[in-house]
Amino acid sequence: MSTEKKSLLFITTELPYPANSGGRIKSSRLIQFLSEYFDVRLVCAHSLESKPDLGKIRETLGVSSVQVFDTFKPRTPFNWFMALMQFPSFGTFRVYSKKLESMMKWGIDGADVVIIDHLDMMEMINQKQIGKVYYHSHNTEHKLWEDFALLEANPIKKWIIELEANRVKRFESWVIRKSKKTFAAPNDIENLKDAAGVDSDKFHLTYHLGDESFLDQPDLALEENGHKIFYAGTLNWMPNKDGLIWFLENCWGHIRSHVSDAELNICGSGADSDLLRLIETQTGVNYMGYVEDLKPLMAASSAAIVPLRFGSGMKIKTFDALYRGIPLITTSVGVEGAALESGVHCLIADDPSAFSNSVVEMLNDRTKASGLATAGRTLVRTSYTYPIIFKQMLTNLS
Repeated sequence: MSTEKKSLLFITTELPYPANSGGRIKSSRLIQFLSEYFDVRLVCAHSLESKPDLGKIRETLGVSSVQVFDTFKPRTPFNWFMALMQFPSFGTFRVYSKKLESMMKWGIDGADVVIIDHLDMMEMINQKQIGKVYYHSHNTEHKLWEDFALLEANPIKKWIIELEANRVKRFESWVIRKSKKTFAAPNDIENLKDAAGVDSDKFHLTYHLGDESFLDQPDLALEENGHKIFYAGTLNWMPNKDGLIWFLENCWGHIRSHVSDAELNICGSGADSDLLRLIETQTGVNYMGYVEDLKPLMAASSAAIVPLRFGSGMKIKTFDALYRGIPLITTSVGVEGAALESGVHCLIADDPSAFSNSVVEMLNDRTKASGLATAGRTLVRTSYTYPIIFKQMLTNLS
C-alpha cells in the first residue's frame, strides 16, 4: 500500500514567517500541521523580510517548497484609483502580478488540494479552477470596512471607505459562492453566509487562536506583581490602533486617578506618528515597540486589555492573555466567536466608564482577578487549542 502523501498547495498573501502577528501565527501553525499529512508547497505574494532564508523556512514549516513574490504595492491615491478601475478591491490590486497569477494557475492544476489563505489572493485564480479551492478566511473583510466607515467623521473619507466596503462585499460573496468550501470562525460564518446568500453547508468551522505555548508557563504571582497592564497588537492594523486610541483618550485618565501607580506597557510594531504623540502625552504609558519575547512582560502583569471597537474573526490577543492566565478586560468585539462569560472568564465592557472601572477592579481585587484568570485559562486549555481545531479541519479536506 502506497504511503505517498497527497500534494497540497497553500497560497497566501504574506510569508507567515516570522509568526509575530495574529494572521501569521494561524497560517504558520496550520501549514505545520498540514505538512504532517500532505506534501505542502507554499506560495506567498510577499514577505516581511527583504531576503528571507527560504531553506530555514522550509525546515521550520515542514513544507517541500516555498516561493515568495515581491508583489505588494503601497497605499497611495494613484494605486487606489488604479484598483478602482481594474480590480474588485484595493487588496487584490496590491498583491497582483502576472507572474504570480501564472504560477498559481500552474500550481492549482497540479495539486490534489488547494487552500487559499486570505481573500486578496482569490482574484488571480482562473474561474475554471475556483471550484477546486478551499478558501481560508481570517476575517469578514467587508465588515471591517463597514465598521471602519462608521467611525470615520470626514465625509469624503467616509464615502471612499463605504465604496470599498461594497466592492469587497461583492467580491467576498462571489468567492464564497464559487469556491469548494470556506473555513471561517463561528462569528464570521453568520456574516459571510448572509452576505453571500448561501447555506451553512458551504462552510467549515475553524478558530483563530493565539500562542498556546503560553499554557506551559506557570500561573502568575498576582500578589507579587505591581499594577502593570499588558497590551500587545500590531498597531498599523486599524482596529488595534482605533481601540488603543479610544482607551488612552477615554479610560486611562480615570484609571490613573484611582490607581496612581498604574502602568500600561504597549507592545507592537507599526505605531504611526499620531499614535506615538498621543502615547507621549500619557503618564505611566510605555511604548515598547516590537518585543520578540513577551513572556517576561506578561509574567509581570496584573491585567491585560483588548479594547476593540470593531473587527471580525477571533482575536489572537484575547487568547494570548487567556493562555498566559492574565486577568483580561475586553469588549464584546474582543470576545466574538468564543464562549467567554463576563464575570466568569474575564470582564467585558463596551463603554469607557465601565471599561475603566473594570480595569481598576482587576488591579485592586487580586482574589477576583485570580479567579477569573484561572477560569479563563481552564476554558481555553480544554476547548481552544490548535490540535483540536486542525484535526476537525483535516476531516473536511479531500
